[in-house]
Amino acid sequence: MADDGAGGLRPLDDFMPAYEFSERHAITIGAEAGDVDLALRGVTFGEVPLMRLLLLVRGVGRPAPDETVLGAISRRARTLADVPGEGIVLALGGRFWRVRGGHGDEPPATAVIDFRFGGGRLTTETRVHVDDPASRRRFARYWRVIRPFSALTRILVLRAAKRRAEVSA
Repeated sequence: MADDGAGGLRPLDDFMPAYEFSERHAITIGAEAGDVDLALRGVTFGEVPLMRLLLLVRGVGRPAPDETVLGAISRRARTLADVPGEGIVLALGGRFWRVRGGHGDEPPATAVIDFRFGGGRLTTETRVHVDDPASRRRFARYWRVIRPFSALTRILVLRAAKRRAEVSA
């Protein structure tokens, strides 16, 4: 999909160079890139039950245990880049500080979620840009509450991918 012209995944700054909120996590994985890619794409909500609970509490519904995490995110997001064996970049828009994204005239936030593998490390980075100052303040309050849970779910997805990849290696 989107690459650097040489077949590789473009840097995240190409997709979202300006942002106010972010988090990044990484894990070392002893497996080939193709195995890591398949492992990440295969991680299910059953392997990360906390995500199922948080989505239920958030009012988004409760995904089936055998549904893949990336599949569920992809249905709500726009794929900006997808380079098998290297990574995937997804974009979501909404009023994340409201239940189910809310309605109204507030400008929505834009989030970019990146998973990529290289140098034996699987990383995930989430960046959020909120253009409007009033909405940014609302998102900042939301982020203070949700960030620890967001971080934990990302870490759990990375660990599940590691388990899957290293078993198949």
